[in-house]
Amino acid sequence: MPDKRVVFDFDISFTNRGGIQGQDFRLDIAADTISDQELADYIVTDMQLLMVGKVDILNKYYMEEKHKRQPINQLRDDKYIDLSHTIFDGLVTYKGLPSPVICDYLSREQSKANYEPGTEFQIGKIEMVTNTGTYIDCPFHRFEHGKDLSEMELERFADLEAITINAENAIEINKSYFTGKEIRNKAVLVYTGWAKHWNTTQYFENHPYLTAEAAEYLKECSVKLVGIDSHNIDDTRGKSRPVHTILLGAEILIVEHLCNLDKLPKSGYKFNAVPPKFKGVGTFPVRAYASFNS
Repeated sequence: MPDKRVVFDFDISFTNRGGIQGQDFRLDIAADTISDQELADYIVTDMQLLMVGKVDILNKYYMEEKHKRQPINQLRDDKYIDLSHTIFDGLVTYKGLPSPVICDYLSREQSKANYEPGTEFQIGKIEMVTNTGTYIDCPFHRFEHGKDLSEMELERFADLEAITINAENAIEINKSYFTGKEIRNKAVLVYTGWAKHWNTTQYFENHPYLTAEAAEYLKECSVKLVGIDSHNIDDTRGKSRPVHTILLGAEILIVEHLCNLDKLPKSGYKFNAVPPKFKGVGTFPVRAYASFNS
């Protein structure tokens, strides 16, 4: 694909009065097009502007020209990587547990009776178990007197320095996968490749899991959180759950059913998985993602 460049004028107003304009501004882009909002955000950030109000992008057009620096779309696309599965009506996350019911509580058609013509709203209704989609486990999930979602400090869920452990094609993930790695005080994300089976019957059978020995080692290294792109962090063929017991007993959070871990580097990013602040709940879906410095 030929290198593309966007050419445009801009008019920026400041909230404390005044403004600046630019004509025939040119930027390299990675795709064929770029939105006005993306251009506005880039200009404000790149020029380190403060007190910015309205930004108008004017007379925009595209041209083919060899790039002179890294395209701005590429910089933006790499800032976040979504690590969560989509939750939809009827999804089976854990065989034997009910799937979510997602529907209208108040439909747009019903709302018309409450507002002036042309004004409509939708209020949704969701019925589901807390172990749905990509979710995080707190100590209360395993222990009656463990901390629930509302009792865990916010910093336990966000901006965690992270490391990716490659255990692709492994089933039993033992201590050896973690030895010699810089894991202390980090979120440890275990990539197995199992997410490719998501929403299939194969996802539930013979899935990758951590051993108790691995969990004990992670506990000894004082990791903050352990995530996996598999059906369960424990071996579900028996009735014991030693990994949950060891990690949650040490207040090390667990995130299961991750995805896109193959897109992550070995390190140099932060992990985020923030749930709602529920009392009396130890597990809940999260929008898990990796973030990178700009």
